[in-house]
Formats: sequence, C-alpha cells, structure tokens
Amino acid sequence: MEEPTQERIAMMRDIVVLLERSKAKDHAIAVNGTAERSVLMPKSVPEPQKIDRKVVPSDIIDFKMQRSKNILNEVPENVAAKIDLPDSFYNLSIEEIRREAESRKKKIAESQLLIPRSYKEKQAMATRKKYKLSVIRVQFPDGVVLQGIFLPWERTAALYEFVSSALKEPMLEFDLMSQAVPRARLIPRFAGADGRAPTLEEENLVPSALVKFKPHETDSIVFTGLADELLELFEPLTSTTTVL
Repeated sequence: MEEPTQERIAMMRDIVVLLERSKAKDHAIAVNGTAERSVLMPKSVPEPQKIDRKVVPSDIIDFKMQRSKNILNEVPENVAAKIDLPDSFYNLSIEEIRREAESRKKKIAESQLLIPRSYKEKQAMATRKKYKLSVIRVQFPDGVVLQGIFLPWERTAALYEFVSSALKEPMLEFDLMSQAVPRARLIPRFAGADGRAPTLEEENLVPSALVKFKPHETDSIVFTGLADELLELFEPLTSTTTVL
C-alpha cells in the first residue's frame, strides 16, 4: 500500500478538525430529560417591525364637508360670469388643451360640412371631461354672489344643498336657473323619470358657471339674504378675480 504523503496527512487532519467543530455546534443537550437542539444565533436579533396595514385614503376628499363658501360683493352679472380657472382645474395641461383646441378649429375650418347637433354635444361632453373641478357662482336678487367648488360628477342636489345651507332663512324654497343661451333654464333638483338627478357635468355647469337664485316667497317666508356669519366674509370681486 502506498504510504501517504505529508500533504495528504495534513489535509486529512484539517478535515477531521472541521468535522469535530461542526459536531460540537450541533450537539444534543439534555434539558429536563428531553433533548433540545442548540442553534447558533446572532447575539441580538432585532424585533420585526410592526406594519400598520391601515390604508389612509388621502386622495379622497369629502367635498360636502370640505367645501368652503366664498361670498363676493354685489357686482353686475357680466363681471360675476367671468371666471378665470387655475391650472389645477385641468386634467390636461393648459398647453395641451390649447393645442387640441387649435387642431379642432383647424379641422372645422377645413370642412365645410354641416356638423350634426349630436356630434356637437359629444364634442362638448369630451371637452368637459378635461376638467376635474368646477367653480359655480350663484347670484342672488340683492347682487351678492356665493361661490363654491364642486366635482363634475356631483348631482345637482349637492348644489341646492350648498345654497340652502348659506341662506339666513333655510326653509325658503327656491330654484336655480342656468344662464343658458338663448334663455335661462331651470336646473333640476330632484330625480327625473329615469330615477336619478343629473350631474353638474350633464347640466353644462363644468368647468364654471353663473346661476341665478329664484326664491319662491310666501306671506310668511321671504328671501332675507345670506347668513350673517357668511356676510362677514365678503371679498371684492373684479373682472380679474381668479379662483383659489
């Protein structure tokens, strides 16, 4: 039999030492008559972090609770109707909307065909879809203007509730009239024959609109203006007033 070399002997010794160390780390220790396997662990193990699984819907805003009331002083209708919208009202950038509007005008100018009314309505609806908010001003008989911010898909009932909550006499019945061309049109408050009230978008109140307040006065209930606490919040309104 070939005699092992010194290198092989040294290698075998190293292997034996490694096996003995491994056995020592994984030995059985008698504890109260049972065998407990020891496991090598780091000296300190950090506790697992607790994960808060609550989802906070920070992107959802309850407009009914958060909607503020802006009171603007007595102004002519043509001034109250001029509403300059900030960039935040648009789903598209201002530049994108301008380019799209210019492109549409060019196509219409190039075509001499009569555009069907249904097509115009679809185009108008598509244009309104670009807006994520709508500013609506309500002008009262005394010239005072109440301004509120709404979501396009809110029902018209939300607008009526908003106005009613601002009145000094909350029991007063009233109508809201859209200043549509060629004549003013009643904004429905309640559900129609289809069982649903229209949205502000469907009533062409997006992205902005001026509506008129028409009270239904009786012998005992008349229009007495807005609540006193709101009248203290008067703001000047000019033709250059912007929406905050």
